[in-house]
Amino acid sequence: MVKEIVVATRASNLATRQTELIISLLKKIQPGIKIRTDKTITQGDRDSRPFFVMNKTGVFEKEVNEKLLRYQADFAVHSLKDLHAGISDKLIIACIPRREKPNDVFINSTDDKKLDRLSPGSTIGTSSIRRALQIKTRYPHLKIKSIRGNVETRLNRSKEKKYSGIILAEAGIDRLGLFNHITQRLNIRSFTPAPGQGALAIVCRKEDTDLCILLKKIEHARSQIEVQAERSLTDAIGAGCTVPLGALASTQIKQKRISLYAVVYSLDGRKTIKVAKQYGIDHPIELGKMVADDLISKGAKEITKEWNNNNNMNIDVLNELIG
Repeated sequence: MVKEIVVATRASNLATRQTELIISLLKKIQPGIKIRTDKTITQGDRDSRPFFVMNKTGVFEKEVNEKLLRYQADFAVHSLKDLHAGISDKLIIACIPRREKPNDVFINSTDDKKLDRLSPGSTIGTSSIRRALQIKTRYPHLKIKSIRGNVETRLNRSKEKKYSGIILAEAGIDRLGLFNHITQRLNIRSFTPAPGQGALAIVCRKEDTDLCILLKKIEHARSQIEVQAERSLTDAIGAGCTVPLGALASTQIKQKRISLYAVVYSLDGRKTIKVAKQYGIDHPIELGKMVADDLISKGAKEITKEWNNNNNMNIDVLNELIG
């Protein structure tokens, strides 16, 4: 029986809240368990530049997982969408707890107007290329400006810098108890979220079988199936953290089906490839590969190569997109 464990996590309010949620779930399963937290300030926390300028993967997870590899912690709590680069073969995603709502949300910093009611030239804050292209595609009359920092920092900066609003993941807002700030939940088809958005990934060493068994007890089967499909898609298509790929799986339990919708955007935003498919609920990995194959047949590989090159020309284009 696992009696005392150390959990590694990022040193942010959101990561702390996410870790507290996991600890509370584990204590319901094993009331006498002792757990302490080891917080790490990651490269992604230290570097305030837009992600596309950094041109690196794993900026939020690598240093946290190194605590596991050095036996300084027993498991780590991550936002699943941060695990772009994969993990060491000595580690494993032990479980996926219940996923929160995967939607993006719009938070208006000045009034209650929704996106479609904003005046031409209004400035929207985001550091996400995917979100920037989604705004450009649907609301070409709006301006996009980079904004970085944790959730609270971005909320404060958006008011200070007079943004008309910012776009964030609903899950993070809800976990921090800031849902009253939400102006608008964005439509999944127009603002398809990043693969894994809203889900947490609990990572531990493969060799720690007792801990793996314990962590598996807090897994949410439906969330795990949906995440499998989304990650299978990203693996098959070769989409790194800079590629603006939106993907969302959903299960239909009674029909024993799982559906997956995905969209990829070209560098200049002029080409959008969309695919939606269904398959048996027991085959999420196969579904992800099927959707990837369909995207690739429609030209997605050329788009991902364009993004993954991320040369100076690409950075100039992105700087123009996200001022």
